[in-house]
Amino acid sequence: MADKDSNIKEKNPAYARFIDDWQRMSDTYEGERAVKERGTEYLPPTAGMLLDGMAAGKPGATAYNAYLKRAVFHNFVADAVEAMLGFMHQQPPTIELPAQMEDLREKATVYGESLELLLRRINEQQLVMGRIGLYADLPATPQVGPVMPYIVTYSAKNIINWDDGTTDEDQLSSLSMVVLDETSAMRGTGLSWYEVEQYRVLLLGPLDDTEGAPANVYQVGVFRNPVESVPTPEGIATSLDFVQSAMKTPVLMGQTLDQIPFVFVNSKDIVPTPDNPPFLELANLCLAIYRLEADYRQTLHKQGQDTLVTIGARHRDTDDGEWRIGSGASIDVEIGGDAKFIGISADGIGGQRQALEDDKQQAQSKAGALLTNDNSNSNESGEALAIRVAARTATLTQIAKAGAAGLEKILRIIAKWRGLDPEQVKVTPNTDFAKGDLTGQDLVQLMTAKRLGAPISLDTVHEIMADRGLTSKTFDDELKEMESEEDLGLGLGLGTGTGAGGNPTPQNQPPQE
Repeated sequence: MADKDSNIKEKNPAYARFIDDWQRMSDTYEGERAVKERGTEYLPPTAGMLLDGMAAGKPGATAYNAYLKRAVFHNFVADAVEAMLGFMHQQPPTIELPAQMEDLREKATVYGESLELLLRRINEQQLVMGRIGLYADLPATPQVGPVMPYIVTYSAKNIINWDDGTTDEDQLSSLSMVVLDETSAMRGTGLSWYEVEQYRVLLLGPLDDTEGAPANVYQVGVFRNPVESVPTPEGIATSLDFVQSAMKTPVLMGQTLDQIPFVFVNSKDIVPTPDNPPFLELANLCLAIYRLEADYRQTLHKQGQDTLVTIGARHRDTDDGEWRIGSGASIDVEIGGDAKFIGISADGIGGQRQALEDDKQQAQSKAGALLTNDNSNSNESGEALAIRVAARTATLTQIAKAGAAGLEKILRIIAKWRGLDPEQVKVTPNTDFAKGDLTGQDLVQLMTAKRLGAPISLDTVHEIMADRGLTSKTFDDELKEMESEEDLGLGLGLGTGTGAGGNPTPQNQPPQE
């Protein structure tokens, strides 16, 4: 019998506030196909289309479909996310693990992803959705050797309900309930695929205990709306009604958990309360550009579709009674009559084009807005990131730190579950995003500054070159290589000068008087 007030599909109030933003971010990141599939939600029909009827087969619907196809969606969101990920992962993160967890370094997920690739995926979802969930689960089937949990990621849209437990001043908040939507397409017994509705419930203690007391034990249950052609594995409840008896207590190496192995990772912190997606304003601007593009291209299209108007026309010159226009055709009108084409004015098209260019320039500016290099408090710990700083705008540094803190926290939960020291787990992200390639012009300017008296040594210049990837040799090795080149006559003659008029002065030979 189902427990009272236990609707598995119930949503957290915060989920209802953010779901529209998450859907918009997901669509704009995926690109034009996803945006156009939303139809009138992102591109409203014109007043004329509505008057002509938007039902299938009506003139308004036909005109709208052409209007939709002509529209162009410029995906600044995807470009911005890829660029930011490139900055964030110029250098690999530093990940420290206990020896017994080293297997996770190269195989952390069911897809065989390494921890470094997993962190990149975490950062991607932070940039796109502003949120991702990390869940540590145990293999469903026994394996040879020690059992190692693996990490599963959940998109913001699939984390539908949660409760962070008590917020009393004398007790820390503790996650006591999470509900995950695992609805997806599953293959049946044959070749066909079916949409199967499924939810995973994570609890700390019984469902009616919302305080998340430390003495409680972590439990998990999977609930599915069964489909006849898709077999239901053992251990999954064949109903979407919550029943406590369907909850199981995972055990790893004889140990249970006194916390839910789930971590929220937002754009600025690792608390359950959602963050605004960092690129939400950019997504909204992309959709505004999309609508303006549709109007602009509609105007261009209509300018080539002028309407023939006749006054006092005497006869039609085709058998079917339609006027024929073009080369060789003629229209006879009575005295004082007229025949002409009329069309829409082109006066506003220049303004539309300029508005598009301005919006695109603004979008490009917003795409790079996260590059503010906030390295203040670079020693901030992962625990400190659990404190929300809602008044600040997320920067790339904050996103990198929050992502690393989230991965570190779930790895520490795994370490604790295996009876290891969680403090041995450390994840340090790359936060040096300002570093760029050292060009020849940069090097010339640096050496010119040195010659003019800037207090910088050649050793320091070499360090800068090594830091920017221009060389991998030590300073002493470079000097030896330079000496070898001089001995072989391959040097650049750095020991020579030039006399007046540009005549070379041989090395170790005084100028002629």
